[in-house]
Amino acid sequence: MSLMDVARGAYVRSPEVVRRSLAPLISLVPTKLKFGGSYRKWRERIALASADPAYADAQHLASLRAIVGRAHALSPFYRELIERALGSSFDATTFELSDLTRLPILRKEELRLAGEAVLTVPRGEADRGDTSGSNGERPFTFYLDKDRSAREMAFVYDNWSRIGFTEQTGKIVLRGFGLHPKGTSISQWEPALRELRLSVFPMTHDDVRTYLDLIDKHELEYLYGYPSAIELMCRHMCRIGRLPKRPLKGILPISEPLYPHQRRIITEVFGNVPIANFYGLSEKVLFAREISSDGFYQFDPLYGRAELVDEAGQPITEIGREGRLVGTGFTGMSMPFLRYDTEDRATLVELPTPGNGQRLTVERLTPRRKPDFLISADGNRVVTIDFTPENPRYFEGIEEYQFFQDQPGHSTIRYIPTADGSESDALRVATGLTQRTHGKIVFAIEQVERLAGGRAGKRAFIDQRLDISKY
Repeated sequence: MSLMDVARGAYVRSPEVVRRSLAPLISLVPTKLKFGGSYRKWRERIALASADPAYADAQHLASLRAIVGRAHALSPFYRELIERALGSSFDATTFELSDLTRLPILRKEELRLAGEAVLTVPRGEADRGDTSGSNGERPFTFYLDKDRSAREMAFVYDNWSRIGFTEQTGKIVLRGFGLHPKGTSISQWEPALRELRLSVFPMTHDDVRTYLDLIDKHELEYLYGYPSAIELMCRHMCRIGRLPKRPLKGILPISEPLYPHQRRIITEVFGNVPIANFYGLSEKVLFAREISSDGFYQFDPLYGRAELVDEAGQPITEIGREGRLVGTGFTGMSMPFLRYDTEDRATLVELPTPGNGQRLTVERLTPRRKPDFLISADGNRVVTIDFTPENPRYFEGIEEYQFFQDQPGHSTIRYIPTADGSESDALRVATGLTQRTHGKIVFAIEQVERLAGGRAGKRAFIDQRLDISKY
């Protein structure tokens, strides 16, 4: 880990008063130095793998052998698991891709019970993380490398570079930042990182007018943040009839699925602005780029090994078949994830092969924490994009909305009306959606002051309280 890698991480984690005092000095550091040598090396590797499938294939196998070998050598939990599956004479240097399927698929509960035996470093040498515990599940605690930021930034920035974003580019940030403990500040300019951080709570019309003034002031052209927050900002801009003076050059969504209706709203407001979407996990196991607006995702072979398996854990090889997404991460050293059940689902488009650089391609990627379907009265999943109206004006009179479900065949539209909206607008939507599902889901309405959100301000399109694994 380089000194600059350490310094950058320390700056990001510092209290606001410290960051403000250091920001003018850090902003003068050349960009290449600011991002560090590790970042530059990873960008070079990613670019080479993208251009040369043979290199990607070779690096993929070498990375797999390295992480499996490390897990076997340094983790008591993995040593016992690997030797039980592959024998006590296990040798990571001869491990092949086909051998990976001989290892069991691991779920959160098994890793939770393993405790510190799953780690390859003392716990104090890693950073703690956890999943949000959505859908009533208990949060899952895991551990990450302290020097992970440079690697993560390399993959993310490589993806963003497809639409012209660089390390020098500033951005508008819509995330759940706690900008002020009492909520008296709704914006913050971070000069060292060239970020205009905007609060997503509660984001009123007046807030958005202020945001647009700040965006114009800093001449920012890229919008980064949660799709739900970007959607809400777009709706406000429609209502107040105002756009940034400089046309946006790109949208950089994070953390949540980007739904078709959100794409339509973005296009309606900003035009055909390019979107650099990607899939990742808090556990840093897999990374995939969206390679088409149709929702095709391609997994990066340097980041991890992605598999699609059926309910019995057998590999899916039939194009067009849906399965569970299982990942083996290559970049996390402190707590290896071998054949980790992500609990996400996807449909196979193309299998990884030496010819495509070991890149698995999928579609209909459905993240576990943001289920994009409801359960009908007959117990079937109803994908929301199948009944979301093409016209975003369909929700006229409704400022914000969220589907809530705790009973099959029934869903409540929790909504916040616009200033001139009324209950009749929500009833019109509920009636229309009931008709579109042919009565298999009956929609009711409930006016609320605030919609349910998760950690850091992320809000699910559907607040699903059913155990979806049963349907």
